[in-house]
Amino acid sequence: MSSPQFKHLRQSMAGDVAVVTISTKEFHGPYAASELGDELQLVLAQDWGARVLFDFGRVGFLSSSGFAKVFKLVSQAKAAGRDVKFCNMDPVIRMGAEIVGLDKLVEIHDSESAGLRAFRAQAGGSAVAGEPS
Repeated sequence: MSSPQFKHLRQSMAGDVAVVTISTKEFHGPYAASELGDELQLVLAQDWGARVLFDFGRVGFLSSSGFAKVFKLVSQAKAAGRDVKFCNMDPVIRMGAEIVGLDKLVEIHDSESAGLRAFRAQAGGSAVAGEPS
């Protein structure tokens, strides 16, 4: 099965964890938020999307409607048994995530390697490809 084509995301695998980099710098308004939400939803619908680390390192602005879409997505993912973590959030984006309570719903890590280590620790120490033990 082939992976979908994304406008705002890039996907790679680190062992059984999908690392999804949000490649668009700014999400202003409801239209951009809807596009992001649709693509994030599509990631979680994939067979490879059972364990996903979303990398926000390139995102410099996320509107309130963007935060609402991300919050809804994480809630749905958790309900469906998907394991989602975030990493590399700009301090301003992270503050927004904390204001809306995302940090209570999803782990937010400072780096991709820290997020991958958290997945590895959760899996009982099994190695994640490309990561030192």
